[in-house]
Amino acid sequence: MTTPKTALISKNPLSRLSKSLLWGLLISILLLALFTKLSEDLLYNELGTFDRIVGELIRGFATPSLTSVAVVITNLGSAYIEIGLTVLVGGFLWFRLKHVWETSLLAISLSGAWLLNTILKDLFHRARPDIVHLANAGGYSFPSGHAMVSAAFYGVVGYLVWINLKNRSKPSWYVIVFTFALILAIGISRIYLGVHFASDVIAGYAAGGVWAIACIIGLKEIRYYKSKK
Repeated sequence: MTTPKTALISKNPLSRLSKSLLWGLLISILLLALFTKLSEDLLYNELGTFDRIVGELIRGFATPSLTSVAVVITNLGSAYIEIGLTVLVGGFLWFRLKHVWETSLLAISLSGAWLLNTILKDLFHRARPDIVHLANAGGYSFPSGHAMVSAAFYGVVGYLVWINLKNRSKPSWYVIVFTFALILAIGISRIYLGVHFASDVIAGYAAGGVWAIACIIGLKEIRYYKSKK
């Protein structure tokens, strides 16, 4: 028998999403704190030593072959690749699996991340590293657009693949590992190619991670209300 108290709890979004919501909020707070710290250090010119050490360390492994690989990896974070993947993955989700909201989530994660990144770049006005660029790059540097959008977009794609495999009782852990490895590789490639500082990339991860979490929690909320209809 359902008591008034039980009914009240079941209608409370915080009780429904308590675990995922609390974890999402906790991680988001940590990521926002990291982004805030980097932003403050940037404004007070305190990132120079860190960026120099990390940049020289990563670029110290430079070889012609590795540069070619880095260019390929960095292109996975480019707009035309991510738009193409949105069309392909979104088309499969929509027409094959009839997951309309998941398709919308892909488009929102990508377009929202690019929009937020543009706003942040215009806000901080940080110039790119004054070294040889091994890849084409324009605009401001902080936060890294490739790192931020990749964290948001590939994070959401990885989540959708992971949850669908998990719901079908299929192995899914490797999806999480691959997703994080891809996002990390794209960010490192930007430092290696000389088009971003390390702090740009880390800030991009932080901002993109917050946006990805917001998108995923939004999807879980929509799924809940759909299941109640």
